[in-house]
Formats: sequence, structure tokens, C-alpha cells
Amino acid sequence: MTTWVYCPKGAGRLIEDGVTSPRTRHFPLNSVGLLIKEAGDLAVVWLIGTNEEWAVPKDEVVKLDVLETGDKKGKKICNRCHCLLPVDKFSINQRNRHGPIRRPTCMDCRRDIIDRQAPRTNQAREMERKRPKKGEPFKCPICAKRTIVGVTAKIVADHNHRTGDIRDFICDSCNTGLGRFQNGKDCVRNLLEYLKEHDEDQR
Repeated sequence: MTTWVYCPKGAGRLIEDGVTSPRTRHFPLNSVGLLIKEAGDLAVVWLIGTNEEWAVPKDEVVKLDVLETGDKKGKKICNRCHCLLPVDKFSINQRNRHGPIRRPTCMDCRRDIIDRQAPRTNQAREMERKRPKKGEPFKCPICAKRTIVGVTAKIVADHNHRTGDIRDFICDSCNTGLGRFQNGKDCVRNLLEYLKEHDEDQR
């Protein structure tokens, strides 16, 4: 049985290669993880956000029903740091008839992502002058779908987050997809391997 927990005080002894550190160290408050085992006054917890095992005092570990978290539950788990936080720590992304829908990433993590983005370059400013204009036909270089700019699809500048340059203009759907894959080549390679493995036509 899977037992999710969170650690309000964010303190314990790190376990590396089966060896428990002799001194107490700290990790993010309210980190969420899986309870591995209990041993005496300690609980061994694997933290999903850091991919580490920690020995934490049992009275500082709280069991958590992860299915009872989210926008309507008062607290939700950040999809980046994997800490259990009040919903007001997540900015509102949109609203529907049921109320606000908040971003999956907490404000602190989103700030960290933005702070690490490279500044705009001269190349990016020059590329912006070539941005497809609203009402023009456009073909996305990734999905090859033809659209009308600003009418049947939103067109966005895809940035190299390391250099700040604009790689090209792409449709919003593909931009979201790149974000989901963390703009990483390894993720894309993994996707291709996954499709090869599960593609019925390849068997």
C-alpha cells in the first residue's frame, strides 16, 4: 500500500547509499514523499521533489491523502518542488463557472523559473519584427498545422531559455508541448523510444 506523507518541519538526516548522515540537515518545509518504513522513533521517507531518502522523526511526519488536495481543497502540491502549500501560494491561471483554476506550480517556483531565463538578445528583438501578423496564414514548423494567426490559433515566440534568442514562431499548442517536455532533448528522445516501444505497427 502506498502511504504518502508530508514533513512540516523540513528536517531530518539524509540517507545516501544506505548510510544515514550523523547530523540533522534541512529540506523544503512541507515536502511530500512516500513513507518507506518506520524504525523506532524515525520514519524513512523518500521525497519526490528531491529524489532523496531521509530519516525523519516520526512525530514530524504527517500522513497525506494526495487525492484530497487541489484547488477546491485548500491545499495543493506544487508540481515542481512537491511541497504541500495553501492554494493562495499558487497564482490564478483562469476561471470557469466553478471558480478559479490555479497554476500547478507555486509562485516561488515560478519566480525561480523566470529569474533563470536569459535576457532578450538583439537577435530576439530583430526576430520580433518578423512576428507573423494577426489575420495572416501561418504554418507551424513543428506540427505543420495551418492556421490563421490570432483567429484559429495563437502564435508565440519560442525562446532558447539558455541564450534568450528566439528559435522560431510556433503555435501555442506546440509551445505548451515543449514546456511539458521541459524543452529537453532527453525528454524528446524518451518520447520517441516510448512510441517505438508501444507502436503496434512496429510489431
